[in-house]
This record gives sequence, structure tokens and C-alpha cells, in this order.
Amino acid sequence: MSQSSPLLSNDQLVEVFNQTHTATAVHVGETAIIQAANDAMLRIWGKDRRVIGKSLEDALPELKGQPFIEMFRKVWLEGLVISGKDTAADIIIEGELKTFYFDFEYRAIKNDEGKTICILHTAIDVSERVLRKEAVEREQEKDEALQREQVLNEELAATVEELAATNEELVATNEELQETQETLHVLNNELELRVAERFNQLSESEKRFKTMAEGTDIFIAVGDEQGNAIYFNKPWITLTGRSMKDLLSFGWADLIHPEDRERYLNIYLSALAEKKPFTGEFRILTKKGDYRWLLASGPPRFHADGSFAGYISSCIDITERKLIELERLNLNKLIEASSEFIALVSLDMSIQYLNPAALRKLGWVNITNRNIVDCVFPADRPAAQKLLPGVLQGINFKQEIRFWNEKTGNPFWIEWNGFAIKDQETDKITAIAAVSPDITDRKLYQEELQDINIEMAAANEELATTNEELAQTHEDLIQYTKKLADSEERLLQAIDTGRMGTWSVDPKTLEITVSGFVKNLLGLPLDEPAKMDVIMSAINPDYHDILNASLTNALNSHSSSDNEFPINNLITGEEKWVRATGRVFVDQYGNAAEYSGLFIDITEQKLDELRKNDFIGMVSHELKTPLTAINGFVQVLQRKAKKDQDNYEMIALEKTHSQIRKMSTMINGFLNVSRLESGKLLIEKINFNLDELLKETIEETYISQSSHQITLNPTCEVNINADRDKIGNVISNLISNGIKYSDNGTRIEITCKLLDAEVEIQIKDEGIGIKPDDIDKLFERYYRVQGNHTISGFGIGLYLSAEIIERHGGRIWAESEEGKGSVFHFTLPLR
Repeated sequence: MSQSSPLLSNDQLVEVFNQTHTATAVHVGETAIIQAANDAMLRIWGKDRRVIGKSLEDALPELKGQPFIEMFRKVWLEGLVISGKDTAADIIIEGELKTFYFDFEYRAIKNDEGKTICILHTAIDVSERVLRKEAVEREQEKDEALQREQVLNEELAATVEELAATNEELVATNEELQETQETLHVLNNELELRVAERFNQLSESEKRFKTMAEGTDIFIAVGDEQGNAIYFNKPWITLTGRSMKDLLSFGWADLIHPEDRERYLNIYLSALAEKKPFTGEFRILTKKGDYRWLLASGPPRFHADGSFAGYISSCIDITERKLIELERLNLNKLIEASSEFIALVSLDMSIQYLNPAALRKLGWVNITNRNIVDCVFPADRPAAQKLLPGVLQGINFKQEIRFWNEKTGNPFWIEWNGFAIKDQETDKITAIAAVSPDITDRKLYQEELQDINIEMAAANEELATTNEELAQTHEDLIQYTKKLADSEERLLQAIDTGRMGTWSVDPKTLEITVSGFVKNLLGLPLDEPAKMDVIMSAINPDYHDILNASLTNALNSHSSSDNEFPINNLITGEEKWVRATGRVFVDQYGNAAEYSGLFIDITEQKLDELRKNDFIGMVSHELKTPLTAINGFVQVLQRKAKKDQDNYEMIALEKTHSQIRKMSTMINGFLNVSRLESGKLLIEKINFNLDELLKETIEETYISQSSHQITLNPTCEVNINADRDKIGNVISNLISNGIKYSDNGTRIEITCKLLDAEVEIQIKDEGIGIKPDDIDKLFERYYRVQGNHTISGFGIGLYLSAEIIERHGGRIWAESEEGKGSVFHFTLPLR
């Protein structure tokens, strides 16, 4: 067989298509341009031969939005074979959009280099068969639903038996408690102390439960005895995008997919009425607008007196497993390829390819060491051996002949269409192809029934396996819930191993609780409660305002905190760097219930970072000296070029001078980052007029650049106490960014607003905009938006601006829409 596969001409294709009654077409290119189509295919499309040469979408506009055009593109690009059975398609016939069902195949025809040269498209209208099959499947679904209900009833019976055993244990425990009543009376005073201690432990346990629940990927919720939710962990909020308050107001129920909502709520409410465990699957709408599958289970919980206390329910995301199940169902349909017998044979008559339908009809497992004559029923082989040599001379044939199934020994009739495939360049025959429909209608119908039975048996086995997996998953969830308490001690050990400690602040009293690791790090007595003023005395005074502002902001806005600062051990005086991360936990009413987090020793990392910053600062400072000299020489050359009226030199030197300004800005940025992170960037506050600073900054921008229209809206006359130079740098940087990422001639609009206790400045541009995924990362050090590699910069301007504003006690953020521009905001306190 030749190394290069053939590419047929239009005349050859038409000749091939006329050999079969099956609707057939040939397409080329990503857009599936119709190179040829037989009359059967045109009847299916409801078109005439004017569609030849058009793309599939232009020929059949109603296919837009259906999967077929994308399937053609995938087959062309990846060299695949995509086939389907009982596949629905909406086609306009005689001006009316109708739904038909087809067995189809899109097959990539390749040359020997593996490049796709065309796509062979075959289709059979099976609408009548599909409608009949759907009726059968509906009956099967009813039977399967009854079987699932029986399995659930058996699971509920097993659960009832477990509860009965538990109740017997409780009765035995009560009898023991009655026997020891007199002893308990004597120890009453001691027990009261223990009860108080246990109460405190339970409170701590509840806090730890919430901490662990917030740290897991499992969706955990707690409900009371009335079925009302009293707690959802963070994964619920992250998944749904709704606040805790909305979720607690039964705001999760309307997120359940309409097809699943009534069923799952009935499961939950029925279990609640009987105070029994429940389990169920449902789809829930996420904040991204798509649905995720969850598997929920909830064992009942009881008070110490045996009264029902509600549920602790847990959910796991089973979307991937569900998608696999759907893919299996789709695969079962796609495996059913063309019902015709399709073969590709080499010149020595050995079989190179048989489609699945052909393998099934022949009863073969594979085509290894198989010859095309092996397919022919033994009694008809002499006739076949007379036909085949003629194909090698370019003589095509069409013959009704019997093939046979080797497993059963039964023959079946086909219309055998054989034709030669030629190399388009050499015109030599390289292979033989056969496209042969089965003309044994009775046999075809029997095979369809057999295929349905096999498919039903496979589906039943798959459902049984799935039910076993669900039962095991339910058991695993129950065991996981029981082990949550055991994992607490391991969590504490992990924290100690990672040189970390914990801290917690009571939002009402501001009393602070810290672990032994934190006390050792600060030099506090281990046997005495920690006090806020003593802790603050160990922290570098330069960071007191930052930490107080972070505490206030967290308690007021329930936001997370992450601060790095130096401390001095109150006993040894040793200086260390620490990182304190925290978040606010709220109660069922949305009020702050606890502000807690981790206290981490980062001395080694910080020292490495400070050494790095010192190096960057030193290198940046050394670069400024030669850059200043270069700038001076360029200015001298500019004056000389202007005097000589050398326009080329003037333009070149102006561009050089512009690049020197950019380099100076970048070097200054690195110096500021170095000073900021080594604690040498000082904030020197003075009283000044903000309106005057805005006007000065705009005038300076016009001097250096006049490519954009900068507008200052009517502003607020206000005096503020801040570092005038550094606030000016922030404004200049935001304006420069707007110019950098906007086309020439667009507007940069600056607005100032007076609020209750702060002033807000807005800088709006008409530039390229920012992607939503980049908004939250804009102010990180060295972060640059992806896709803008043609624009210079190192991603330090916005980082410095954010640090300057935060050190003034203000806020900075951005809003943007791609293609329409961005608005940067920052605020400064008025007092």
C-alpha cells in the first residue's frame, strides 16, 4: 500500500456515491465545505445541488447552535471518526423546522503522512426506529425507578436497626446513671466545677469545629430541630456566591435545579419529620451560573438528654463522576457507527480497516491477518474472486452477495460496492474500498433488537455498580463526620510543627487569647492570660497604626487580614519578623462572633527578602548615576540637533530621551519598593490642598505627554493631612497607566468626591480594560496583566500606590470592563 493516501476528485466522488443508497457526502476544510453529495443526502438536507461548494453552516443555517458543525471541525483538525446512532437534528424541510433522528458517521480520510484530506459523511434516517425505542426506554425507566426505590427502602430499614441498637445502649447507660445517683449527689460540688469547665471546653470545641469546617473542601451545614439552617461553612458561600445571611434564610433551596428541587426537599423534610438520616443527590446553581452535582448526607444529632437537635449535613461535589456517567451514556450512542459494511483493503487483499458495524456483522474480534475474501460466505467466494482482480485495473463493481458471521455460521445479504482508490498525483491504485449496505431487512431488525437487549443489560450492570458506589460514599461520609473530632489534636500538632501559633480576639470585649507558641515568641508568661497592651509593646511602634486599622477594618467589614511586622521578645530583646493572618467568623445573624487566625515566624524568609531588597536598592541606585550622565549628553545633542535643524536626529534623540525617562521611572520604582520593604520608605504628613495637588499633577503630565485629553471635573476643595509627594506619585502613576493602556486621543477623566469621613479620587480612562480574573491581583508586587507584553513595565507602580494609600489608612481598588476602559479609585481619611 502506498505511503500517501488518495484525495479523490469530484467526478470520482460522485461515481463512488452513486454506488450506494446511503446518504453520503464529502467535505473539506474546518468549515466542512461540501465537495460532493449524493441525492439521498440532498433529500435529507431538503436542498438541491446549489449547496455544493458551500460550507455546511451556509448550506444549512438551521444547524447553527447544534453540535454538528463543531463535530466536523474536530474531525478535520484531529483526524477523528465521530459517529452516532439515533442522533437528533433539527432541519428545515419545505420551509418548516422539523426534528429527525439519524445514524451518522463523520470519518477523517487521511494520507500516509497522517494529514486529513477530506471527511466522509454518511447518514441514515432512523426517526421511526428511535421513536419506537424511546417508548421502550420509558417503560424501562419506570422499572428502574421502582428498583431504586426498593434499594432505598432496604437502606432505611438498615438505618432503623442501627438506631434501635443505639437506643438499647442509651437505656443501659441510663440504668447505670440511676445506680450512681447517690455518689453523684456527694460529688455535686465537684461536678458543678467540672460542668463549668466542660462548658468552656464545648465552647472551644464549637470554635474548633467551625475552624475545621471552614478549612475543608466538603460543604458542611448545621440545622436545628425545626429544620432551620444555623450554619454554613465557607465552601457553601464560595460555591453559591451568597452571604451567610441569605443562605440561613433558606436561600439555598432556590439554587437547586428545578428538576431536582422537589425530590431532594421531600427527602430532607421526610427525614426531618422522622428524625432519621438522609442522603440525596441534586444539582445546585453556582455563582458562575453553571450547575454542580452534590451528594448530601446528614445523620441526626441529639442532645445529651436524647432529644433531637437537628442535623450536621455534609455534601461532596460529584460533578466529575456524573459527567463520566453522562459520557458513558453518550459513548454508548456514538459507538453505534454506520450500519453499513465499510472496509478498506490493501492491494494484496488484506483488510486494513473495518467499521464496528462490519465487525459485529462478521462476528470478528479484530482484523489481524484477515483477507477480504474471509468476509464472503464460502459458497459465494468463487464469484468474489472473479470480481476483485478487476478492481486492481480500475474496474469498479456492484454485486449482491452473501457475507457471513463466523460465530454463528449464518450468512447475510449485502449490496457489495467495490471501487479503487487512486493516488491523485501518480494516478496509481493504492487501495480498494467497499461501501456495502445490508439488504437483509429481517436480519437487520433482529440485530437491532439484540443490540437493545445488550445495551439494557450493560445499563443495568452499570446502575448496580453506581448504587454500590453511592452506598460506600454515604458510609465514608458518616465515618468522616465521626472522625472530625479526632482530627483536632492532629491539626494542633501540625500547627506547632510548622512554627505557627493561633490567636483569637473577642469582637465585643477585644480580649485576646494566644497559644503557647505565640507567648514564647513574644516573651509573655505562659501561665498568665495575654493582654493586648503587653502584646503591642512587643511590636515595633511603626506598625501599631497599621495593625489597629487592620483590626478595625476586619471587625467592621468582616474582611480577612494579612500583616507582616517585626517584634522584640520582651525577655531576650531578640528581634524577629512575624506574619499574622486572620479572618472574622460571624454568627447566624451576620454579627462578628470571633476574629482569629495564625501567628507565623517568618524571620528567615524576611531576612532573605530584606537582603534581596537591599541588593535591588543598591543596584538601582548605582544605575541612576550613568543614566543621569546619558540624559545630560542626550540633552546636549538635542540642542545641537535643533541648532543644526537636523530633523532625523531631533526625532531619534527625543525617542532616546523618552526611553531614558521610562528607565528612570522604573529605577525609582525599584528604589521605592526596596525602601518600602526594608522599612525606609517614610510617610511624612503635612497639611495641603488636594485640589491644588491634582491640578499640578495634570499640568506636569501635559508637559511630558500631550497625546490624551485629561479632564479634571469640578472637584472638592479640601485640605488633608498626608505625604504630599507620595500622594502626588500615586495620582501621577494612575494617570500614566491610563495613558499607557489607552489609544491616543482618548479621554482621561479625574473626579474628586467628599464622603462622610474620607475623600475619594477617581481616575477613569477609555482604554483596553482589565479581565475580571486580573482585577484582584493588580496591586500585587510585580504582577502584570497577561496579554499586554507589548507595553513596558515591571508591575511595581500599582503595588507602590497601594502600599502608600494603605499606610495613610485609605483604600484603593479598580473597576473595569474589557474594551471599554477602567476606573481606579482611592480614598484618604479626612482626619
